[in-house]
Amino acid sequence: MTVKQIFLVPLVAILLLTITPAQAAKEGTVQAIIPWEGEGRVFHVGTNSLMFLGSLKGVMYIENAAGEMHEGLVVCPIVQELNMETGATQASGRCEITTGPDSVAYAQLTCKGKPGECAGEFIVDEGEGEFAGITGSGELSVRSPIRTIIADLPTGAVLRVASGLAVIKNLNYSIP
Repeated sequence: MTVKQIFLVPLVAILLLTITPAQAAKEGTVQAIIPWEGEGRVFHVGTNSLMFLGSLKGVMYIENAAGEMHEGLVVCPIVQELNMETGATQASGRCEITTGPDSVAYAQLTCKGKPGECAGEFIVDEGEGEFAGITGSGELSVRSPIRTIIADLPTGAVLRVASGLAVIKNLNYSIP
């Protein structure tokens, strides 16, 4: 190798590295819907206050901007408080969204509203496998028949909700 080649090879390599774009983050906006079933216990925690401790389970159907549908299994342990006098409700929880053996995203949800309708935010904050480093958030709307079901339950009673619906609009995400 000549002296000229010794200096030329590293120079070409540096030029190629600066010209080639770096691996770009995967970003997008999706819409998601989760038909869910819930199970947990109901507790009287005040004169007019009830608390549901349990989980929601279902399939998350995700549609991207190109109209492609994807799905994942979702489990969300949640806490929901309900004031039977005012009708105010609030809920919070964490979710595990699994799309494959090594592909899991984790999220948190919060919402406020009235029994049967809860609006808030869905925040994706970490993941594993293809979702490692994922972040994002979207608008959450949860529908449930919980008020009509829990009104006459004794404290500690087991509650099973056969159906409910969660909709996540404009879930913006980024994966490094």
